[in-house]
Amino acid sequence: MSKIDSSEIGGDEELDVADACAAVPSGVDRTTESTRSVDLILAAIVSFAPPLAFCLAMWLWYAGVHAPTWIDLFVMLAINFFSLAGVELGFHRLFAHRSYKAHRSIKIALAALGSMGFQGPPIWWASIHRKHHRYSDQPGDPHSMYLYDKDGKFTWRGALHAHIGWVWTGRSVGQGGFARYARDLYLDRDIFWIHMHYFYFLLAGFLIPGIVASLLYGSWEGFAWGILWGGFIRIFFMNHLTFWCINSVTHGVGRRDYDTSDHSTNFAPLALLTLGQSWHNNHHAFPISAVMSHQPWQLDPGAWILHGLRRIGLVTDMNLPTPEAILKKRQAKNNA
Repeated sequence: MSKIDSSEIGGDEELDVADACAAVPSGVDRTTESTRSVDLILAAIVSFAPPLAFCLAMWLWYAGVHAPTWIDLFVMLAINFFSLAGVELGFHRLFAHRSYKAHRSIKIALAALGSMGFQGPPIWWASIHRKHHRYSDQPGDPHSMYLYDKDGKFTWRGALHAHIGWVWTGRSVGQGGFARYARDLYLDRDIFWIHMHYFYFLLAGFLIPGIVASLLYGSWEGFAWGILWGGFIRIFFMNHLTFWCINSVTHGVGRRDYDTSDHSTNFAPLALLTLGQSWHNNHHAFPISAVMSHQPWQLDPGAWILHGLRRIGLVTDMNLPTPEAILKKRQAKNNA
Protein backbone atom coordinates (compact mmCIF):
# COMPACT_ATOMS: atom_id res chain seq x y z
CA MET A 1 0.00 0.00 0.00
CA SER A 2 1.18 3.52 -0.78
CA LYS A 3 1.10 6.13 1.95
CA ILE A 4 0.67 9.64 0.63
CA ASP A 5 0.55 12.92 2.47
CA SER A 6 -1.82 15.82 1.97
CA SER A 7 0.45 17.60 -0.48
CA GLU A 8 0.19 14.64 -2.82
CA ILE A 9 -3.43 13.82 -2.40
CA GLY A 10 -5.26 16.90 -1.25
CA GLY A 11 -5.54 18.81 -4.48
CA ASP A 12 -6.29 18.13 -8.13
CA GLU A 13 -2.82 17.03 -9.20
CA GLU A 14 -4.06 13.67 -10.35
CA LEU A 15 -6.87 15.36 -12.26
CA ASP A 16 -4.68 17.53 -14.47
CA VAL A 17 -5.41 15.12 -17.27
CA ALA A 18 -6.09 17.86 -19.80
CA ASP A 19 -2.44 18.92 -19.71
CA ALA A 20 -1.41 15.48 -20.95
CA CYS A 21 -4.35 15.00 -23.28
CA ALA A 22 -3.53 17.02 -26.34
CA ALA A 23 -4.86 14.26 -28.58
CA VAL A 24 -7.46 11.55 -28.43
CA PRO A 25 -8.14 8.69 -30.84
CA SER A 26 -9.56 9.81 -34.14
CA GLY A 27 -13.32 9.85 -34.34
CA VAL A 28 -14.16 10.25 -30.64
CA ASP A 29 -15.63 13.20 -28.79
CA ARG A 30 -17.48 14.65 -31.78
CA THR A 31 -20.78 16.31 -31.05
CA THR A 32 -23.35 15.50 -33.71
CA GLU A 33 -27.10 15.61 -33.93
CA SER A 34 -27.21 11.81 -33.89
CA THR A 35 -25.07 11.46 -30.74
CA ARG A 36 -27.16 14.09 -28.98
CA SER A 37 -30.29 12.16 -29.93
CA VAL A 38 -28.80 8.99 -28.44
CA ASP A 39 -27.98 10.90 -25.25
CA LEU A 40 -31.56 12.09 -24.95
CA ILE A 41 -32.99 8.64 -25.62
CA LEU A 42 -30.79 7.08 -22.96
CA ALA A 43 -31.61 9.92 -20.55
CA ALA A 44 -35.31 9.29 -21.08
CA ILE A 45 -34.96 5.54 -20.55
CA VAL A 46 -32.85 5.73 -17.40
CA SER A 47 -34.96 8.58 -15.97
CA PHE A 48 -38.43 7.15 -16.46
CA ALA A 49 -38.30 3.41 -17.19
CA PRO A 50 -36.95 2.25 -13.79
CA PRO A 51 -39.48 4.16 -11.62
CA LEU A 52 -42.30 3.14 -13.96
CA ALA A 53 -41.14 -0.47 -13.73
CA PHE A 54 -41.20 -0.23 -9.94
CA CYS A 55 -44.77 1.11 -10.06
CA LEU A 56 -45.70 -1.74 -12.42
CA ALA A 57 -44.22 -4.32 -10.06
CA MET A 58 -46.15 -2.85 -7.13
CA TRP A 59 -49.36 -2.93 -9.17
CA LEU A 60 -48.77 -6.57 -10.21
CA TRP A 61 -48.27 -7.41 -6.55
CA TYR A 62 -51.38 -5.54 -5.48
CA ALA A 63 -53.46 -7.10 -8.28
CA GLY A 64 -52.35 -10.58 -7.29
CA VAL A 65 -50.60 -11.24 -10.58
CA HIS A 66 -47.08 -11.66 -9.21
CA ALA A 67 -45.78 -11.16 -5.70
CA PRO A 68 -42.00 -10.77 -5.48
CA THR A 69 -40.27 -13.99 -4.42
CA TRP A 70 -36.85 -14.75 -3.00
CA ILE A 71 -35.72 -15.37 -6.57
CA ASP A 72 -36.65 -11.85 -7.64
CA LEU A 73 -34.94 -10.31 -4.63
CA PHE A 74 -31.87 -12.52 -4.97
CA VAL A 75 -31.42 -11.67 -8.64
CA MET A 76 -31.94 -7.96 -7.97
CA LEU A 77 -29.51 -7.81 -5.03
CA ALA A 78 -26.85 -9.94 -6.71
CA ILE A 79 -26.73 -8.00 -9.97
CA ASN A 80 -26.95 -4.75 -8.00
CA PHE A 81 -23.89 -5.69 -5.93
CA PHE A 82 -21.76 -6.64 -8.92
CA SER A 83 -22.73 -3.68 -11.10
CA LEU A 84 -22.31 -1.31 -8.16
CA ALA A 85 -18.85 -2.74 -7.49
CA GLY A 86 -18.03 -2.16 -11.14
CA VAL A 87 -19.05 1.48 -10.91
CA GLU A 88 -17.59 2.35 -7.52
CA LEU A 89 -14.40 0.26 -7.54
CA GLY A 90 -13.83 0.34 -11.30
CA PHE A 91 -15.25 3.48 -12.88
CA HIS A 92 -14.64 5.61 -9.80
CA ARG A 93 -11.69 4.54 -7.69
CA LEU A 94 -9.65 2.86 -10.44
CA PHE A 95 -10.43 4.60 -13.75
CA ALA A 96 -11.31 8.13 -12.61
CA HIS A 97 -8.80 8.48 -9.77
CA ARG A 98 -6.20 5.74 -10.34
CA SER A 99 -6.22 5.17 -6.57
CA TYR A 100 -4.80 1.64 -6.93
CA LYS A 101 -3.47 -0.77 -9.52
CA ALA A 102 -5.39 -3.87 -10.53
CA HIS A 103 -4.59 -7.08 -12.32
CA ARG A 104 -5.81 -6.99 -15.90
CA SER A 105 -8.56 -9.52 -15.16
CA ILE A 106 -9.92 -7.34 -12.34
CA LYS A 107 -9.73 -4.21 -14.47
CA ILE A 108 -11.67 -5.85 -17.29
CA ALA A 109 -14.22 -7.39 -14.94
CA LEU A 110 -14.89 -4.07 -13.19
CA ALA A 111 -15.25 -2.22 -16.50
CA ALA A 112 -17.71 -4.84 -17.77
CA LEU A 113 -19.73 -4.97 -14.54
CA GLY A 114 -19.88 -1.20 -14.23
CA SER A 115 -21.19 -0.93 -17.77
CA MET A 116 -24.22 -2.95 -16.68
CA GLY A 117 -25.14 -0.25 -14.16
CA PHE A 118 -26.71 2.07 -16.76
CA GLN A 119 -24.52 5.00 -15.71
CA GLY A 120 -22.77 5.41 -19.04
CA PRO A 121 -19.63 3.96 -20.67
CA PRO A 122 -16.51 3.74 -18.47
CA ILE A 123 -14.39 6.41 -20.18
CA TRP A 124 -17.32 8.84 -20.33
CA TRP A 125 -18.12 8.22 -16.65
CA ALA A 126 -14.53 8.72 -15.54
CA SER A 127 -14.07 11.90 -17.59
CA ILE A 128 -17.28 13.44 -16.23
CA HIS A 129 -16.15 12.62 -12.70
CA ARG A 130 -12.70 14.09 -13.26
CA LYS A 131 -14.33 17.27 -14.51
CA HIS A 132 -16.55 17.28 -11.42
CA HIS A 133 -13.48 17.25 -9.18
CA ARG A 134 -11.73 19.94 -11.18
CA TYR A 135 -14.68 22.34 -10.85
CA SER A 136 -16.49 20.90 -7.85
CA ASP A 137 -19.53 23.09 -7.03
CA GLN A 138 -18.07 25.82 -9.23
CA PRO A 139 -18.94 26.92 -12.78
CA GLY A 140 -18.01 24.01 -15.03
CA ASP A 141 -19.07 21.26 -12.61
CA PRO A 142 -21.28 18.92 -14.70
CA HIS A 143 -23.74 18.15 -11.90
CA SER A 144 -23.40 20.69 -9.10
CA MET A 145 -26.59 21.32 -7.17
CA TYR A 146 -25.48 24.94 -6.72
CA LEU A 147 -25.58 25.71 -10.43
CA TYR A 148 -28.63 27.92 -10.02
CA ASP A 149 -27.49 29.87 -6.96
CA LYS A 150 -24.23 31.81 -7.07
CA ASP A 151 -24.29 32.27 -3.28
CA GLY A 152 -24.02 28.52 -2.70
CA LYS A 153 -27.51 28.16 -1.27
CA PHE A 154 -29.73 25.11 -1.58
CA THR A 155 -32.46 25.22 -4.22
CA TRP A 156 -34.80 22.44 -5.26
CA ARG A 157 -34.05 23.21 -8.89
CA GLY A 158 -30.36 22.70 -8.21
CA ALA A 159 -31.01 19.48 -6.30
CA LEU A 160 -33.05 18.09 -9.20
CA HIS A 161 -30.28 19.02 -11.63
CA ALA A 162 -27.64 17.33 -9.48
CA HIS A 163 -29.67 14.17 -9.04
CA ILE A 164 -30.89 13.52 -12.57
CA GLY A 165 -31.44 16.73 -14.53
CA TRP A 166 -27.81 16.92 -15.59
CA VAL A 167 -28.10 13.81 -17.80
CA TRP A 168 -30.49 15.84 -19.97
CA THR A 169 -28.08 18.77 -20.32
CA GLY A 170 -25.66 18.74 -23.24
CA ARG A 171 -22.91 20.69 -21.52
CA SER A 172 -23.14 18.46 -18.46
CA VAL A 173 -22.84 15.14 -20.28
CA GLY A 174 -19.74 16.41 -22.03
CA GLN A 175 -20.94 17.25 -25.50
CA GLY A 176 -17.92 18.44 -27.42
CA GLY A 177 -15.30 18.17 -24.71
CA PHE A 178 -15.33 15.20 -22.36
CA ALA A 179 -12.67 13.14 -24.14
CA ARG A 180 -9.84 15.50 -23.28
CA TYR A 181 -10.17 14.53 -19.61
CA ALA A 182 -9.48 10.86 -20.25
CA ARG A 183 -6.80 10.31 -22.89
CA ASP A 184 -5.05 7.84 -20.60
CA LEU A 185 -8.17 5.66 -20.62
CA TYR A 186 -8.56 5.87 -24.38
CA LEU A 187 -5.02 4.52 -24.66
CA ASP A 188 -5.93 1.48 -22.55
CA ARG A 189 -7.05 -1.06 -25.14
CA ASP A 190 -9.11 -3.12 -22.70
CA ILE A 191 -11.09 -0.19 -21.33
CA PHE A 192 -11.47 1.39 -24.76
CA TRP A 193 -12.88 -1.85 -26.22
CA ILE A 194 -15.46 -2.15 -23.44
CA HIS A 195 -16.25 1.55 -23.79
CA MET A 196 -16.94 1.15 -27.51
CA HIS A 197 -19.09 -1.95 -26.91
CA TYR A 198 -20.96 -0.40 -23.99
CA PHE A 199 -24.43 -1.22 -25.29
CA TYR A 200 -23.71 -4.96 -25.33
CA PHE A 201 -22.77 -4.87 -21.65
CA LEU A 202 -25.76 -2.67 -20.90
CA LEU A 203 -27.99 -5.26 -22.57
CA ALA A 204 -26.25 -8.00 -20.57
CA GLY A 205 -27.36 -6.19 -17.41
CA PHE A 206 -30.92 -7.13 -18.36
CA LEU A 207 -30.39 -10.51 -20.02
CA ILE A 208 -28.24 -12.07 -17.28
CA PRO A 209 -30.79 -11.58 -14.47
CA GLY A 210 -33.50 -12.73 -16.88
CA ILE A 211 -31.65 -15.95 -17.67
CA VAL A 212 -30.75 -16.62 -14.03
CA ALA A 213 -34.33 -16.04 -12.88
CA SER A 214 -35.65 -18.23 -15.69
CA LEU A 215 -33.42 -21.09 -14.57
CA LEU A 216 -34.35 -20.66 -10.90
CA TYR A 217 -38.06 -20.45 -11.69
CA GLY A 218 -37.78 -23.28 -14.18
CA SER A 219 -39.94 -21.43 -16.69
CA TRP A 220 -39.76 -18.79 -19.39
CA GLU A 221 -42.06 -16.63 -17.30
CA GLY A 222 -39.19 -16.24 -14.87
CA PHE A 223 -37.22 -14.54 -17.64
CA ALA A 224 -39.66 -11.62 -17.58
CA TRP A 225 -39.54 -11.36 -13.79
CA GLY A 226 -35.75 -11.42 -13.91
CA ILE A 227 -35.64 -8.52 -16.36
CA LEU A 228 -38.20 -6.61 -14.31
CA TRP A 229 -36.53 -7.07 -10.91
CA GLY A 230 -32.90 -7.69 -11.83
CA GLY A 231 -32.97 -5.13 -14.62
CA PHE A 232 -35.27 -2.16 -14.25
CA ILE A 233 -36.04 -2.23 -10.52
CA ARG A 234 -32.38 -2.90 -9.73
CA ILE A 235 -31.48 0.24 -11.70
CA PHE A 236 -34.22 2.16 -9.90
CA PHE A 237 -32.70 1.35 -6.51
CA MET A 238 -29.05 1.60 -7.53
CA ASN A 239 -29.25 4.85 -9.47
CA HIS A 240 -32.32 6.77 -8.38
CA LEU A 241 -32.32 5.91 -4.67
CA THR A 242 -28.64 5.48 -3.83
CA PHE A 243 -25.74 6.29 -6.12
CA TRP A 244 -27.16 9.43 -7.75
CA CYS A 245 -27.76 10.73 -4.24
CA ILE A 246 -24.00 11.27 -4.11
CA ASN A 247 -24.43 14.23 -6.48
CA SER A 248 -27.33 15.70 -4.54
CA VAL A 249 -27.57 14.50 -0.93
CA THR A 250 -23.83 14.36 -0.18
CA HIS A 251 -23.31 17.87 -1.48
CA GLY A 252 -25.89 19.35 0.85
CA VAL A 253 -26.85 17.09 3.75
CA GLY A 254 -24.53 15.57 6.33
CA ARG A 255 -21.32 16.25 8.23
CA ARG A 256 -18.22 18.06 7.00
CA ASP A 257 -15.04 16.80 8.66
CA TYR A 258 -12.78 18.69 6.23
CA ASP A 259 -12.87 22.24 4.95
CA THR A 260 -12.83 21.45 1.23
CA SER A 261 -13.45 24.02 -1.49
CA ASP A 262 -16.84 22.48 -2.30
CA HIS A 263 -20.01 21.56 -0.37
CA SER A 264 -19.28 17.82 -0.05
CA THR A 265 -20.51 16.03 3.07
CA ASN A 266 -20.32 12.65 4.79
CA PHE A 267 -23.72 10.94 4.97
CA ALA A 268 -23.66 7.70 6.96
CA PRO A 269 -27.08 6.22 5.93
CA LEU A 270 -25.87 5.70 2.35
CA ALA A 271 -22.49 4.18 3.21
CA LEU A 272 -23.37 0.50 2.75
CA LEU A 273 -25.66 1.15 -0.19
CA THR A 274 -22.91 2.98 -2.11
CA LEU A 275 -19.97 0.76 -1.02
CA GLY A 276 -18.55 3.65 0.98
CA GLN A 277 -18.90 6.50 -1.51
CA SER A 278 -21.19 8.49 0.80
CA TRP A 279 -18.14 9.41 2.90
CA HIS A 280 -17.97 12.07 0.25
CA ASN A 281 -16.31 14.85 2.21
CA ASN A 282 -13.51 12.41 3.03
CA HIS A 283 -13.25 11.66 -0.68
CA HIS A 284 -13.05 15.30 -1.73
CA ALA A 285 -10.43 15.96 0.93
CA PHE A 286 -8.30 13.05 -0.35
CA PRO A 287 -9.43 12.42 -3.96
CA ILE A 288 -6.99 9.67 -4.92
CA SER A 289 -7.34 7.62 -1.77
CA ALA A 290 -8.52 4.06 -2.41
CA VAL A 291 -10.27 4.12 0.97
CA MET A 292 -13.19 6.42 1.78
CA SER A 293 -13.49 5.82 5.54
CA HIS A 294 -11.29 7.70 7.99
CA GLN A 295 -12.79 6.42 11.25
CA PRO A 296 -13.20 2.82 12.49
CA TRP A 297 -16.97 3.26 12.62
CA GLN A 298 -17.19 4.54 9.04
CA LEU A 299 -18.24 1.53 6.97
CA ASP A 300 -16.51 1.25 3.59
CA PRO A 301 -17.36 -2.08 1.89
CA GLY A 302 -15.46 -1.01 -1.22
CA ALA A 303 -12.25 -0.77 0.78
CA TRP A 304 -12.92 -4.18 2.32
CA ILE A 305 -13.16 -5.69 -1.16
CA LEU A 306 -9.97 -3.97 -2.31
CA HIS A 307 -8.05 -5.13 0.78
CA GLY A 308 -9.26 -8.68 0.11
CA LEU A 309 -8.11 -8.51 -3.51
CA ARG A 310 -4.79 -7.06 -2.35
CA ARG A 311 -4.19 -10.02 -0.08
CA ILE A 312 -4.44 -12.43 -3.01
CA GLY A 313 -2.29 -10.26 -5.27
CA LEU A 314 -4.96 -8.94 -7.63
CA VAL A 315 -4.73 -5.36 -6.36
CA THR A 316 -1.55 -3.44 -5.57
CA ASP A 317 -0.34 0.08 -4.77
CA MET A 318 -3.43 1.23 -2.88
CA ASN A 319 -3.11 4.95 -2.16
CA LEU A 320 -3.93 5.82 1.46
CA PRO A 321 -3.65 9.14 3.28
CA THR A 322 -1.23 9.13 6.18
CA PRO A 323 -2.60 9.69 9.70
CA GLU A 324 -0.55 12.90 9.77
CA ALA A 325 -2.24 14.18 6.60
CA ILE A 326 -5.70 13.40 8.00
CA LEU A 327 -4.90 15.15 11.29
CA LYS A 328 -3.46 18.16 9.47
CA LYS A 329 -6.59 18.64 7.41
CA ARG A 330 -8.88 18.17 10.39
CA GLN A 331 -6.94 20.77 12.33
CA ALA A 332 -7.23 23.12 9.37
CA LYS A 333 -11.00 22.64 9.48
CA ASN A 334 -11.13 23.35 13.23
CA ASN A 335 -8.96 26.45 12.83
CA ALA A 336 -10.94 27.83 9.91
